[in-house]
Amino acid sequence: MRLSPRHIFPFALLAASITWIFTIETLPPLEPLVEEVIEPLPPPQPVAPFIYEFPVTLSLCPKLDVANAPLADTALHIIGYTATLTINDVTLARAPVETACVSSGFGSRNGQVHTGIDLYSLEPVDIYAAADGTIREAEYRYDFGNMLVIDHGNGVFTRYAHLDSFSGLKVGETVQSGQIVGVMGNSAGYLIPRHLHYEILTGEWGAQAASFALTPVDALAIPPID
Repeated sequence: MRLSPRHIFPFALLAASITWIFTIETLPPLEPLVEEVIEPLPPPQPVAPFIYEFPVTLSLCPKLDVANAPLADTALHIIGYTATLTINDVTLARAPVETACVSSGFGSRNGQVHTGIDLYSLEPVDIYAAADGTIREAEYRYDFGNMLVIDHGNGVFTRYAHLDSFSGLKVGETVQSGQIVGVMGNSAGYLIPRHLHYEILTGEWGAQAASFALTPVDALAIPPID
């Protein structure tokens, strides 16, 4: 009697099942599960402030009668200008601004002493810390508008006047050289063009007069001051 595939199939399926059972019994035991150790993510790092590299050239403002103007060539580039100078082992930027021209120098002006340099720009450009330091003053004055003073150590300070803003900086905060500290403005109590009044100051901080007890230094004095 010849069996048809329909009759053989159940027996083949049973044989395959028995073979599979014996195969499972002979398999090696499974390794115990090991709990996966997940390393914690590192803490988020603070965003580093943008650091600006100060330009190696600076020009007098064209079509302006620049008081106390330093020597310049026919293209109005200041002769002998360097991006920085060093005082009391502190290296400072001569013109800590994104872009500008000199609209007034250091010295006698209109019967008074202009104790800094004026850096002019038609647009509200960024102002930078002239060197590493700590904010000593951040306040509004009628004559200087929004005014910031940075202590760079070794009796060296810088003042930034007429700022449009302080970039959120407060007294006691530290800043890095080239870090944005404000925006050029015209925030004094009287009408003036937009500009940065920039001073380099040396000496001992006054108990009463604070930064106004310090001695101003010409930032554009050539050669560099040691």
